[in-house]
Amino acid sequence: MARARPPGPCALRRNRQQEKGPTMLSRRTRTALLLVPAAAALALVSACGATGTGTAGGQGGAAGANSGTTTLQQNPEFGKEPHQLLSATESREVGWFVADAGGFALYRFDKDTAKPSKSNCDAACLEMWPPVLVGEHTMTSGVDPTLVGSVAREDGRKQVTLAGWPLYRYAGDKKAGDLAGQGKGGTWFAVTPEGRKAQADDGAAPGDTGGGTGDGY
Repeated sequence: MARARPPGPCALRRNRQQEKGPTMLSRRTRTALLLVPAAAALALVSACGATGTGTAGGQGGAAGANSGTTTLQQNPEFGKEPHQLLSATESREVGWFVADAGGFALYRFDKDTAKPSKSNCDAACLEMWPPVLVGEHTMTSGVDPTLVGSVAREDGRKQVTLAGWPLYRYAGDKKAGDLAGQGKGGTWFAVTPEGRKAQADDGAAPGDTGGGTGDGY
């Protein structure tokens, strides 16, 4: 009776591979099954995150656009042409007055009229008292936006008005907060947020109160 020969090394290797094959396949299958829902969850979170960011950005943009007409925005272009800002500012000299985005005082001229709005500063007057021109956006901070308007100048440009009064800057103001134009010629005064003349605590309007000479016009 012939004895069965023991299996050779190759046969043993094949048997071991066959034994391990299903185990390895099962591990791969289990891993794949675990990864699929994880990937799906990750994709869902990513999608939700993108939607939330987009929505928030959209809402923020809309809010910025709406509030940009009435409040100060953190934008380096605001206060420059074609943007303007009217901001309520307080000083020891005159109390509350209106300044632009750079902090420079804005003025009204007694020879102008508010009802109807009309500017009577032209020619050489404009060299010292440049008008605040209407831009694409006129924003306010501490100023009632319903008081803000505009008037057509004789040169065709539109000038910003406050409570009907045309607004100007003064070329003699060299830095933010200067009020060198206050009381010039007895006709120029920093304008309050309500459109009135800015006054000192004692009720007087400080500054040059001489006649209509020099840059007082």
